[in-house]
Amino acid sequence: MKCYLYIDNDKIGKVDFKVIDESMGAISGELITNENYGKYKLTVQQHFQLKGISNIEDFNFRITLENGTELNPAGGIGVIDSAEFNELKVESAGLDLSIFRSGK
Repeated sequence: MKCYLYIDNDKIGKVDFKVIDESMGAISGELITNENYGKYKLTVQQHFQLKGISNIEDFNFRITLENGTELNPAGGIGVIDSAEFNELKVESAGLDLSIFRSGK
């Protein structure tokens, strides 16, 4: 499912999420960044170096569907961005996955 990732009101990219753990309501996908991500990139990478992820304790990450519906994951949202590797992932858990199955 294609979604947008925000920090506060800054849209920082698009993610095509896949369900990775049905029982945990977990999704993951590659973040395709836009120019706004540049404002946060170094800090996100520092969080990754310190604790393996940048999460909602660090930034007000938000996920919206293409139709504007905002997801409210009970388990939070995290971004994995290592300066050493060319991989940029977004993970989230604690979601009602029926929204993904219905395509709404």
